[in-house]
Amino acid sequence: MPDLVDWLDLHSMRLQQGLRGAHAYPISPLAFSPEERALFRLAEGLAEVLRPVEPPPAWVASLYERLMREARRPAPRPGLPLSWWWVGAALGTMALGLLAYQRLHRARPA
Repeated sequence: MPDLVDWLDLHSMRLQQGLRGAHAYPISPLAFSPEERALFRLAEGLAEVLRPVEPPPAWVASLYERLMREARRPAPRPGLPLSWWWVGAALGTMALGLLAYQRLHRARPA
């Protein structure tokens, strides 16, 4: 036998079809306890208040156009790739090393 969640799901589907009151119950309302029937009444009240909504077709079309325009825009090109940064750092380190080596050899007496 289905549990209460399954019964509420069936009730919700019947409410969406426009059925109300005892006709919306999946089985006789007397098969449920008073607390369970209160849940079914709450679900029916919520179905009355919370109607499904759809955005206007013009808004959907404009959203689609904006998304497609953004998707077609080329991606920004990065500056130098990271590998070139490492090459520059290595060359700079070598230059500093060469300068330090020359200074040390000039300062030494022969």
